[in-house]
Amino acid sequence: MSELTLYGETGFVSPWVFHAMVALEEKQLPYRLELVPLPIPEAQKAMLREKSVFGKVPILVHHRPAGDVWISESLAISEYLAETFRTPKYPRLFPADLAERARARQLMSYLRTSLFALREDRPTSTVFGRPSIKPLTAKGQADAAELIRIASRLIVPGAKSLFAEWCIADVDLTLTLMRLVANADAVPQPLVDYVLASWDRKSVHRYMAMIPTTH
Repeated sequence: MSELTLYGETGFVSPWVFHAMVALEEKQLPYRLELVPLPIPEAQKAMLREKSVFGKVPILVHHRPAGDVWISESLAISEYLAETFRTPKYPRLFPADLAERARARQLMSYLRTSLFALREDRPTSTVFGRPSIKPLTAKGQADAAELIRIASRLIVPGAKSLFAEWCIADVDLTLTLMRLVANADAVPQPLVDYVLASWDRKSVHRYMAMIPTTH
């Protein structure tokens, strides 16, 4: 049995499952993928709540001799992987520099707690599946403008990552910008170039290859 199990969802549309799976792939860790339907059936949800408290995917299970560790919430999962499977033996997920690491966490926290109108107008199903044919709402446009403002401050034209080396925050920013790029919404070309470079990573291709063809 693999040392790690990741609980994801059968539709492959969750941005947070995407984050967790990319983190595992970037760490080059073998893992077993356990898929559950959404909404999660009550019996299965009860089991997941018992084990992981929150009972929602993604959930990482680390099978250890001392007992299994169950962790939910995508950022907690990537933090756990970074601390448990350390460099140099395993590739780095977070910047080595403390200030850059704080910036990465700051951005990931923001992207999890903001831009709700954009998320509603451009759900991840329009990134991993068919694009939307509807224009952005006024609130969605405001969120898009704020996202572009922030990303333009953080991404130097021509850069392929937030910092000197790729980090897990890049996958969150890339996916958020892809809500616009994949739907042909206006995005400055330097940001489009950044998104496409990050989207071309092997870890992302691995995830995309698992998406059901019915999307």
